[in-house]
Amino acid sequence: MNERLRALLMLVLVFACATHAAGAEPDIELWYDVTLDGVSMGYSREWVETDEAGDITTGVYTRMLVMRNTDLIKLEVSERWTETPDGRPLEYHMTTHTSERETKVDFVLQGETARLRRAIGDDATIADVPVPVGLLFPAAVKRLLVERGSATGTSYSYLGFDAETEAVATYTVTVDGEETLELLGQSVELTRYTVNCDARAGLPVHEWRDADGLLWKYELPSAGMTLTRTTKELAQAEKEAFDLLTATAVPTNITLRAPFRVDDALLELWLDDGSAIDEFLVEDARQTIEGHTDRGVLLRVTRTKPDPAGIVRFPIRSTPMKDYMDGNPLMQTWYPRILGVASRQAWGTDQNTWKVSKNIEKWVFDEVEKKGFGTGFASATEILDSREGDCSEHAVLMAAMIRSLSIPSKLVSGVTHYQGEFLYHMWVEVWTGDGWYALDPTIGDGSVDAMHIKFGESSAKRGNVSDLALGILRVLGRLNVRIVEYTEGGQTVRP
Repeated sequence: MNERLRALLMLVLVFACATHAAGAEPDIELWYDVTLDGVSMGYSREWVETDEAGDITTGVYTRMLVMRNTDLIKLEVSERWTETPDGRPLEYHMTTHTSERETKVDFVLQGETARLRRAIGDDATIADVPVPVGLLFPAAVKRLLVERGSATGTSYSYLGFDAETEAVATYTVTVDGEETLELLGQSVELTRYTVNCDARAGLPVHEWRDADGLLWKYELPSAGMTLTRTTKELAQAEKEAFDLLTATAVPTNITLRAPFRVDDALLELWLDDGSAIDEFLVEDARQTIEGHTDRGVLLRVTRTKPDPAGIVRFPIRSTPMKDYMDGNPLMQTWYPRILGVASRQAWGTDQNTWKVSKNIEKWVFDEVEKKGFGTGFASATEILDSREGDCSEHAVLMAAMIRSLSIPSKLVSGVTHYQGEFLYHMWVEVWTGDGWYALDPTIGDGSVDAMHIKFGESSAKRGNVSDLALGILRVLGRLNVRIVEYTEGGQTVRP
């Protein structure tokens, strides 16, 4: 269930993060305490400096500690933006470390386009993307906030680069009003803003800034995350590791002894704050909304398998499916050893996409033996070498193996039932010719039961899985699930 780790990492990325060049004296240096559900589990350091040409560099370094079961994971994120004195963006760089793993994103502007490079370890993809006029980096955004003033109800938008979705996004700012906060032992007069990003719809954030546009406090209410201005000494004090498994579990009304045997289920889903959950659910052949309750929705989830008559042979040649068949730094389908192990699972399948996909599911289930929580979203080749990881490692390796045979696959995030709780989880869907069908290599059962609830899916284009994280972030910490009825072995049970 490593997607919860990825979701937590994205929480940090919503806030600007970067490292400061060694030896340079910053113009501005700010420190923040990072808390999740009230647990002080990390810190951020923001800095701003100006070079001899007047170009402005803004950055933040963020470090957090997370516990998953008994495994301690260290998360580090660095980002750096450089822009001209008049606000023209020049370049952006991000490096993330999850325990021993490193991912880099570089976004360098070249006129009306930007060269975008994403690398995971030694593997990288490069693309040229259009850049619209009006893109703003942090120093220009601060000037905009100051220029537009703090009149309550004022609303305006600007364009910014969203690192996780790797796209230029629209940020809409609304001034909520003036507030006085007690911070650093003093009363500080601040303006509160609500900021919505179209690339992260459903995840508004609140910011408290002073008259110079400097941030004092930040909140992502949907996830219970807060950054608060503090001193360097307090920021770097010993932190408590945040227990993801305990904090993100969703209790339910009954404990199923064998959830993997459930073929059909009717579930009530709702959010703690009373907001509508409909827009956060994915409806497809496996799950559909059947109705509404006073609290939320009734969701029907069904085990699905392809009709043998609709199954096609691989390799599949389909341009619309390109994103679901391409290799990338996360799923290195071009590596001979990935294709080699996948090809061996194709023996005797007569190139039947469903048969070989089930064989690969079972192979990954058997071969990834170390079911640890300490791995931080490894790539397919790393997993093949280590044979270690949790559900995200199982899913990534399986999806890569399937793609190496020119069969479309996607990664899926959601929740699944385990010992009386719904836990955040990740699995795979395969396109067999007449639709997408789910398989879960952490279970290896040949199909996915009706206790898997889907919230996000991703083609992992260029190795980016932010859409999986977004699906979870939108309900993280607020989700409730009640099992209304379920069918097992042809018998329907109503708790």
